[in-house]
Amino acid sequence: MVDPLTAFAIAQGAIKGIQAAIKMGKDVQGITNDVMKFFDAKEKVAKEAIKDPKKKYSSDTSQAMSTVMQLHELNRAEEELKWHFINQGHSQLWSQIVLERNSIVQRRRTQEILDAKAAKNRKAEIDEAITMGLCILVAAAIIMLVAWGVIEMKGKF
Repeated sequence: MVDPLTAFAIAQGAIKGIQAAIKMGKDVQGITNDVMKFFDAKEKVAKEAIKDPKKKYSSDTSQAMSTVMQLHELNRAEEELKWHFINQGHSQLWSQIVLERNSIVQRRRTQEILDAKAAKNRKAEIDEAITMGLCILVAAAIIMLVAWGVIEMKGKF
């Protein structure tokens, strides 16, 4: 996984690429690759900031400050990108991108919940099978001890 600082640097690079392409007069289709890099990196920054080990920061507050400032800058860049789409006459395209992104996020979250439930059920099944196996083993041991005891008692009478 890419750490948040590297992802942030990638996002900044994509932003610079987008800005340069816009200055050169490229339309929305001309900046598509940089836009995709930007969104990929932005998502990594958001996800990895949550998972980031504290070792890179001296305090929780400095980690929070870093994360919030990075996301603020990336959100600002996304807002500028949105306005570029709108100014180029592609507001409908931007809306479709946002709707599809929200749909993908929703499907991913639903799948994660389903996967977590399936893993929990699978673990419960395994625990139940282990418990059943142990019960059978204990029952077999008790039967063997009783049988042995009966055999021993027959020999004494």
